[in-house]
Amino acid sequence: MKKWKFIGLIVVLMLITSTTIYAVTTLYDAIEVEYDNRNSGTEKTDVQGALDELYTLANEQFDNCSKVSEPNLGTGLIPVTLDNDGTVRYADTSEEWYNYCEKEWANAVELISSPSKSYQVGDVISESDIRSYFVWIPKYKYRLWNVNVTDTLTLAHSIDVVFDTTNTTNIEGESCTTPMTSGESGECDNGEYMTHPAFISMNVNGFWVGKFETTGTIANITVKPNQASLRNQSVYNMFVNAYNYSRENDSHMMKNTEWGAVAYLSHSKYGIGTEININNSDSYITGSSSLLTLQQGTYPGTYGTGEDYYSPYNTELGYLANTTGNITGIYDMSGGAHEYMASYIGNNYGSSGFNSTNIQNYDNKYFDVYLTSDVETSYENCILGDATGEVGPFIYFADGDGISRNHNRWYSDRTGFLSAILPWFRRGGSYNIGGSAGQFSFDSFSGTLNSSFSFRLVLAP
Repeated sequence: MKKWKFIGLIVVLMLITSTTIYAVTTLYDAIEVEYDNRNSGTEKTDVQGALDELYTLANEQFDNCSKVSEPNLGTGLIPVTLDNDGTVRYADTSEEWYNYCEKEWANAVELISSPSKSYQVGDVISESDIRSYFVWIPKYKYRLWNVNVTDTLTLAHSIDVVFDTTNTTNIEGESCTTPMTSGESGECDNGEYMTHPAFISMNVNGFWVGKFETTGTIANITVKPNQASLRNQSVYNMFVNAYNYSRENDSHMMKNTEWGAVAYLSHSKYGIGTEININNSDSYITGSSSLLTLQQGTYPGTYGTGEDYYSPYNTELGYLANTTGNITGIYDMSGGAHEYMASYIGNNYGSSGFNSTNIQNYDNKYFDVYLTSDVETSYENCILGDATGEVGPFIYFADGDGISRNHNRWYSDRTGFLSAILPWFRRGGSYNIGGSAGQFSFDSFSGTLNSSFSFRLVLAP
């Protein structure tokens, strides 16, 4: 009986739907209706045209999300979902555990060497058993907008990202082969799609990024929330210990292009779509998010310790310091500590601890290498996709402390390209620079240890 009742209900719903469609069609045929398309993102001004256009856009969105590369869990990574309060649950991968169309990025954790129990699908994983948190960045291509760096005035806009596991080739007006090299644009032009170089250099369909700045000790690095980030290490120490973190999962220190891949995804329709809120904890507590009532528009910003200055990662305010605007994304890309990148001027090792001999112990794929430059405004030496030159043209103005500095056109984030005396990139800005911090902030340093510099871990299994 229940079966027939269910079938009857389906028939009734079909009749109602058909009747509604007929009525709407009859009404539409009877009168001419103009459609206000100003807030819809459509070009058509008639109802039917707008509906057709929205239908096409919806199908494209669905098709794109179906192309998101499946997270590679490598060795020892556990797929997880995170409740809004930060509770970590062992995910069932036979069900939906991420959805990039809903800005819900895939997360995974690695456990400590001797966890308190053996976890199974559905279990809540104890925070004390987690060594590190990671977030999956799936391979994509994006539409180029400022290939020649400073030729047009282009302000912050939504970056057109298309998930795709193949590499783009030179098709005039449509796509181009990724140049991969400092200062080169190849056959690329504005409006064409280009596979992001971060995926090509590592030959992967995606990679895992530390959800927070690196924590722990240099001998036992971790990636955890609500802890002071690991700082005061030379680039060499950062690199070697990141490299040795998990050779099974091809662990390494984040590069400039990998930072760019995260920054661009964050500013697409699959991410927060705006600048990330600053971590203004002067104790460098990972995942912190500045109170919105504090002045952060200029340099210096407002910073301090405790709840009068910031909220933790697992709160509504905390989500704003995240690449997705919810708990599934990546934190500390604005403020917190400066983050050194494994990216430098070729043959110039500064005070990093690297030299022409020991750097030969590592594959070139673990570094972004840039052309020699004598000035910090050599943005034309960017690598397309690294979120440096493309966010120009650049402006020079006085910050709140009266000192003039270079800034980009994307939220006026602080900028400074590599120079002969400062040959290593650092990203994100620090806790105290207010509006100059952000996922599009970049400048340079010598590579030496500094109490306000940290780094980020990447896995490419």
